[in-house]
Amino acid sequence: MKKIIILMISLVLPVCGVNAAQMCAENTTTTIVLDPSIAGIGYTYDLPTWTWETRFPYGTINGIAACVTTGEGKTRGDTVAGLTEGNNLVVGGEAVGKYCWCKMTHPAVSLWAFYYARSSASDCASNCTYNCGHYVQNYSSLRAGLFGSVGAN
Repeated sequence: MKKIIILMISLVLPVCGVNAAQMCAENTTTTIVLDPSIAGIGYTYDLPTWTWETRFPYGTINGIAACVTTGEGKTRGDTVAGLTEGNNLVVGGEAVGKYCWCKMTHPAVSLWAFYYARSSASDCASNCTYNCGHYVQNYSSLRAGLFGSVGAN
């Protein structure tokens, strides 16, 4: 009986694949894998503060939203370093245009990622924060823009 079990194990193990990753990090470093292929499991948003939060199986990310006049020709997930409105850097909470932008602020800072062109500035102001949380949860193109731009500031 032992010989049969050993024979079965020796035949099965060589065909089993093993996937592993190795990463070195200091003890004081927190590491989180931001994988755009993994959908979120929930989201919340706070319209007065222009903030959103999306929960994933591996943790929670937080971000901010803004509605500006810049965005013509952009597609969902396109990122911009130093997004401006007029001569001012966008900091979140701007409600002057119809183009909705999202930015991750925690656990890392991303570039501004384009969400969508709403019908008007007021429509954008009413829906952008909600859309950032919802679309980060459900659409990989927006997650890819945010996650892929971490460290590009």
